Amino acid sequence: MGQRGPVEQPINVRALRGNPGKRRPSSRVKAPPSTPKPPTWLDREASAEWRRVVPELDRIGVLSTVDRAVLATYCSAWSKFVTAERALQRDGLTVIGYRGVERKHTMWQQWREAATIVASVGAQVFASPTARLRAVKPEGDDGGEDGAGILD
Repeated sequence: MGQRGPVEQPINVRALRGNPGKRRPSSRVKAPPSTPKPPTWLDREASAEWRRVVPELDRIGVLSTVDRAVLATYCSAWSKFVTAERALQRDGLTVIGYRGVERKHTMWQQWREAATIVASVGAQVFASPTARLRAVKPEGDDGGEDGAGILD
């Protein structure tokens, strides 16, 4: 089950507004920062997604070598999503089945399952805006943001 309650404010907003409730910020488990190596078995589309996503996640400092399996799952699901999407765009959502009866394209179920995996695993690897808002930046990384104009 997902986290309950409102999305925690980003640290720069909390710093500007202060801490009127005097509550301690939640502590997080941290893994040593490192960029995982891509698995050799990823297909072309999955490898391209790995090359697109991993440098960005590494830049914001949220990756560790233990994230390899989650990233591989995300990239593999993305590849399957793209394959199903192309088939649906080419053939349409319905096809003529047995005895000329129109029915859903067989790729529709694969598209839906891959889209679900991409969305759920993508949230785990900070590939959604909400996931990034729930995250806490690594210590010592201010990201070059001074908070100017954040409350305008």
